[in-house]
Amino acid sequence: MAQPARPRPRPRLVSKQPVVSGETQVANTVNDEDDLFRRNRGRTAQHWRQLEQSAAKAVPFTISDDDWDLGDREGTSSPKPRKKKWPVKQNDRPCWQGTDVARILSSDNEDDDIQIIEHATKNATGNTSPNKRKRERSRSKSITPPPKLTAHQRANVMNLVRQALAYQPRPPSPTFPLDDSTDTIDLDPELAKIAEAVRQRVKHTHIDPEHAGGPESVNIKVRWRPHPLNPSAQEQCWTFIVGRHDTLRELFDEVADLAGVMADQLVINHDHRRVFASGTPHSLHIWAEGDMEACDKHTAEYIRESKRLPSPSRHDSTPRRSPSTVPQSDVESDSGSIGDTIKLVLRSAATKDKTFPLTVRSTTTSGAIVKAFLKAAGLPDHYSRVTSTSGAGKKLAPFPQLMVDGDRMDSEAEIGDADLEDGDLVEIVGL
Repeated sequence: MAQPARPRPRPRLVSKQPVVSGETQVANTVNDEDDLFRRNRGRTAQHWRQLEQSAAKAVPFTISDDDWDLGDREGTSSPKPRKKKWPVKQNDRPCWQGTDVARILSSDNEDDDIQIIEHATKNATGNTSPNKRKRERSRSKSITPPPKLTAHQRANVMNLVRQALAYQPRPPSPTFPLDDSTDTIDLDPELAKIAEAVRQRVKHTHIDPEHAGGPESVNIKVRWRPHPLNPSAQEQCWTFIVGRHDTLRELFDEVADLAGVMADQLVINHDHRRVFASGTPHSLHIWAEGDMEACDKHTAEYIRESKRLPSPSRHDSTPRRSPSTVPQSDVESDSGSIGDTIKLVLRSAATKDKTFPLTVRSTTTSGAIVKAFLKAAGLPDHYSRVTSTSGAGKKLAPFPQLMVDGDRMDSEAEIGDADLEDGDLVEIVGL
């Protein structure tokens, strides 16, 4: 009987590369350098053919120097495409700032009135570099003085300031009367008699209005005198009531407003003497009524210059004569051409400011008026310029003259050259 065949053993899977321990693999890698040049026996000819075909079909990849980054690609087997970088802008701003901007100028008082003063374009706004934008150049402050303001501008500003700072004045603080009563004070008998005498004297004392200076209110009549070269202007007259001891500041302001001139250009005269706003009617010796003459500075200068000019017709036509040859009986019958009559008021310190009215013609000489005044005042008429030889030295005798507006008139000058009017006061000096 035949024996059964022995079963064939099952084949075992054998790895192509023997599995070795980690220590053995490290040792082979380091020590066996010749293994790098040994042929791979695990690949067949078919495998090598497939590798060659795949290498032939592959498209060669070229790398440029610009796209190759040594720092990023170092140590890599295959290059990767580099991301595209956008160009860097110097003044990169948001899109809403890059559009055209119109700068406008608006006023707080007028909201509806808007004015476009300039347009900002991209070129104009993009020219500035970041360095300039970071730090602007420091400029010194301007030393140019501001323009001068006119008078009406200053007045408007002052008015606005007064209105803005206007406030209600606080009520006055309560005042308590001081206890000056001497009822509780016990005085000596002698002091008590003196105090009683003082009280009786004060009780019976009465102040006379004449010694007090006059009434409390004074009526002042101001006559406006226009420029002589202005024929269309007319004289005007205003009446004001001023306190006796009050200054003339309000009167000056009211006259300036009525005449239409500035207060600092106003000239007011009283008794041919200029008065100022700081004066009072009491200081001007005005009793209850007073007359004043007002004009501007240009008119006053013109009148003053015209009075200083001599009269050529008088010196050419009439020979010079001495004051003694002037008739003393009647001033109105003075020789010469007959002109208009003028009523003057003469006064002098020798007569203790007593006035003497006198009516003369415009052609009457100053010497004749002086002679008539001496006759009316009862003064001697032997005054002359002749020097007196009596005494140790020569001495001029008193020589009276007319004084108009502070200037002495020559004895041969006509009274019409002084430009006087009816009621004007003329002083006689030199007595």
